[in-house]
Amino acid sequence: MTTNTIKADRVKKLLYKRPALAILGYDMITSELYEIQSACGDVQWFIDSDDDTLLNALDGNEEDEYEFRMAFSDLIAKADALDNAMRDSVVREMFDDCTVSLIGNRYKTIGYDSMEEDYFSLTSFEQELAFTESGQRLMRKTKQEMIASIGQCLGVTIAFLDLRQAYDYLKATLDILRDENTSILQTIKAIEDAYCDAEKENFAYYHNESKRFDLLLSSIPDRIWIE
Repeated sequence: MTTNTIKADRVKKLLYKRPALAILGYDMITSELYEIQSACGDVQWFIDSDDDTLLNALDGNEEDEYEFRMAFSDLIAKADALDNAMRDSVVREMFDDCTVSLIGNRYKTIGYDSMEEDYFSLTSFEQELAFTESGQRLMRKTKQEMIASIGQCLGVTIAFLDLRQAYDYLKATLDILRDENTSILQTIKAIEDAYCDAEKENFAYYHNESKRFDLLLSSIPDRIWIE
């Protein structure tokens, strides 16, 4: 996969990323949470590498490297904590009822087909029925139970939206750093090849090989020479 293809794929994912209201369902949140946890595991090697890859990508700034590591560790801890919270019986049983009964009459409600494992649009009648039924199930609880359930589900929602935003920021930052680091390594390899070609021409300035070698040298950031 080329660099341009990778960048285009990232842009496409941002364009089609589900808005916050589209993921206010128990199954949707658990699914996206799993994706975040999997992605965190995939990039762990970059964070914990022993070859100073992250430090080099951050221009050798140890303070920035430490802060990035701490932010990433905090993200993983929050994801694990939210995963445990989502397994709570109250959240698992009441989350969809709480969201549909509280805001189902203000936003579009969709259905889920467990056989097809896919979502589908509801008619106006079905949306109203879902709003009514979820409210009635919630009203069967005592006031204390109702307040506790709503509070717990609201807390999970806020925690997830916070986690999602933190993940998007750190992942975008990591992608930029990784792309920059890869670009520099590719330039260094090109310089090595150009050096061999220019050496064959005794580094004569009028040869294209020597001109290419000088051009590549000028493209290297000053910090690389220090490192």
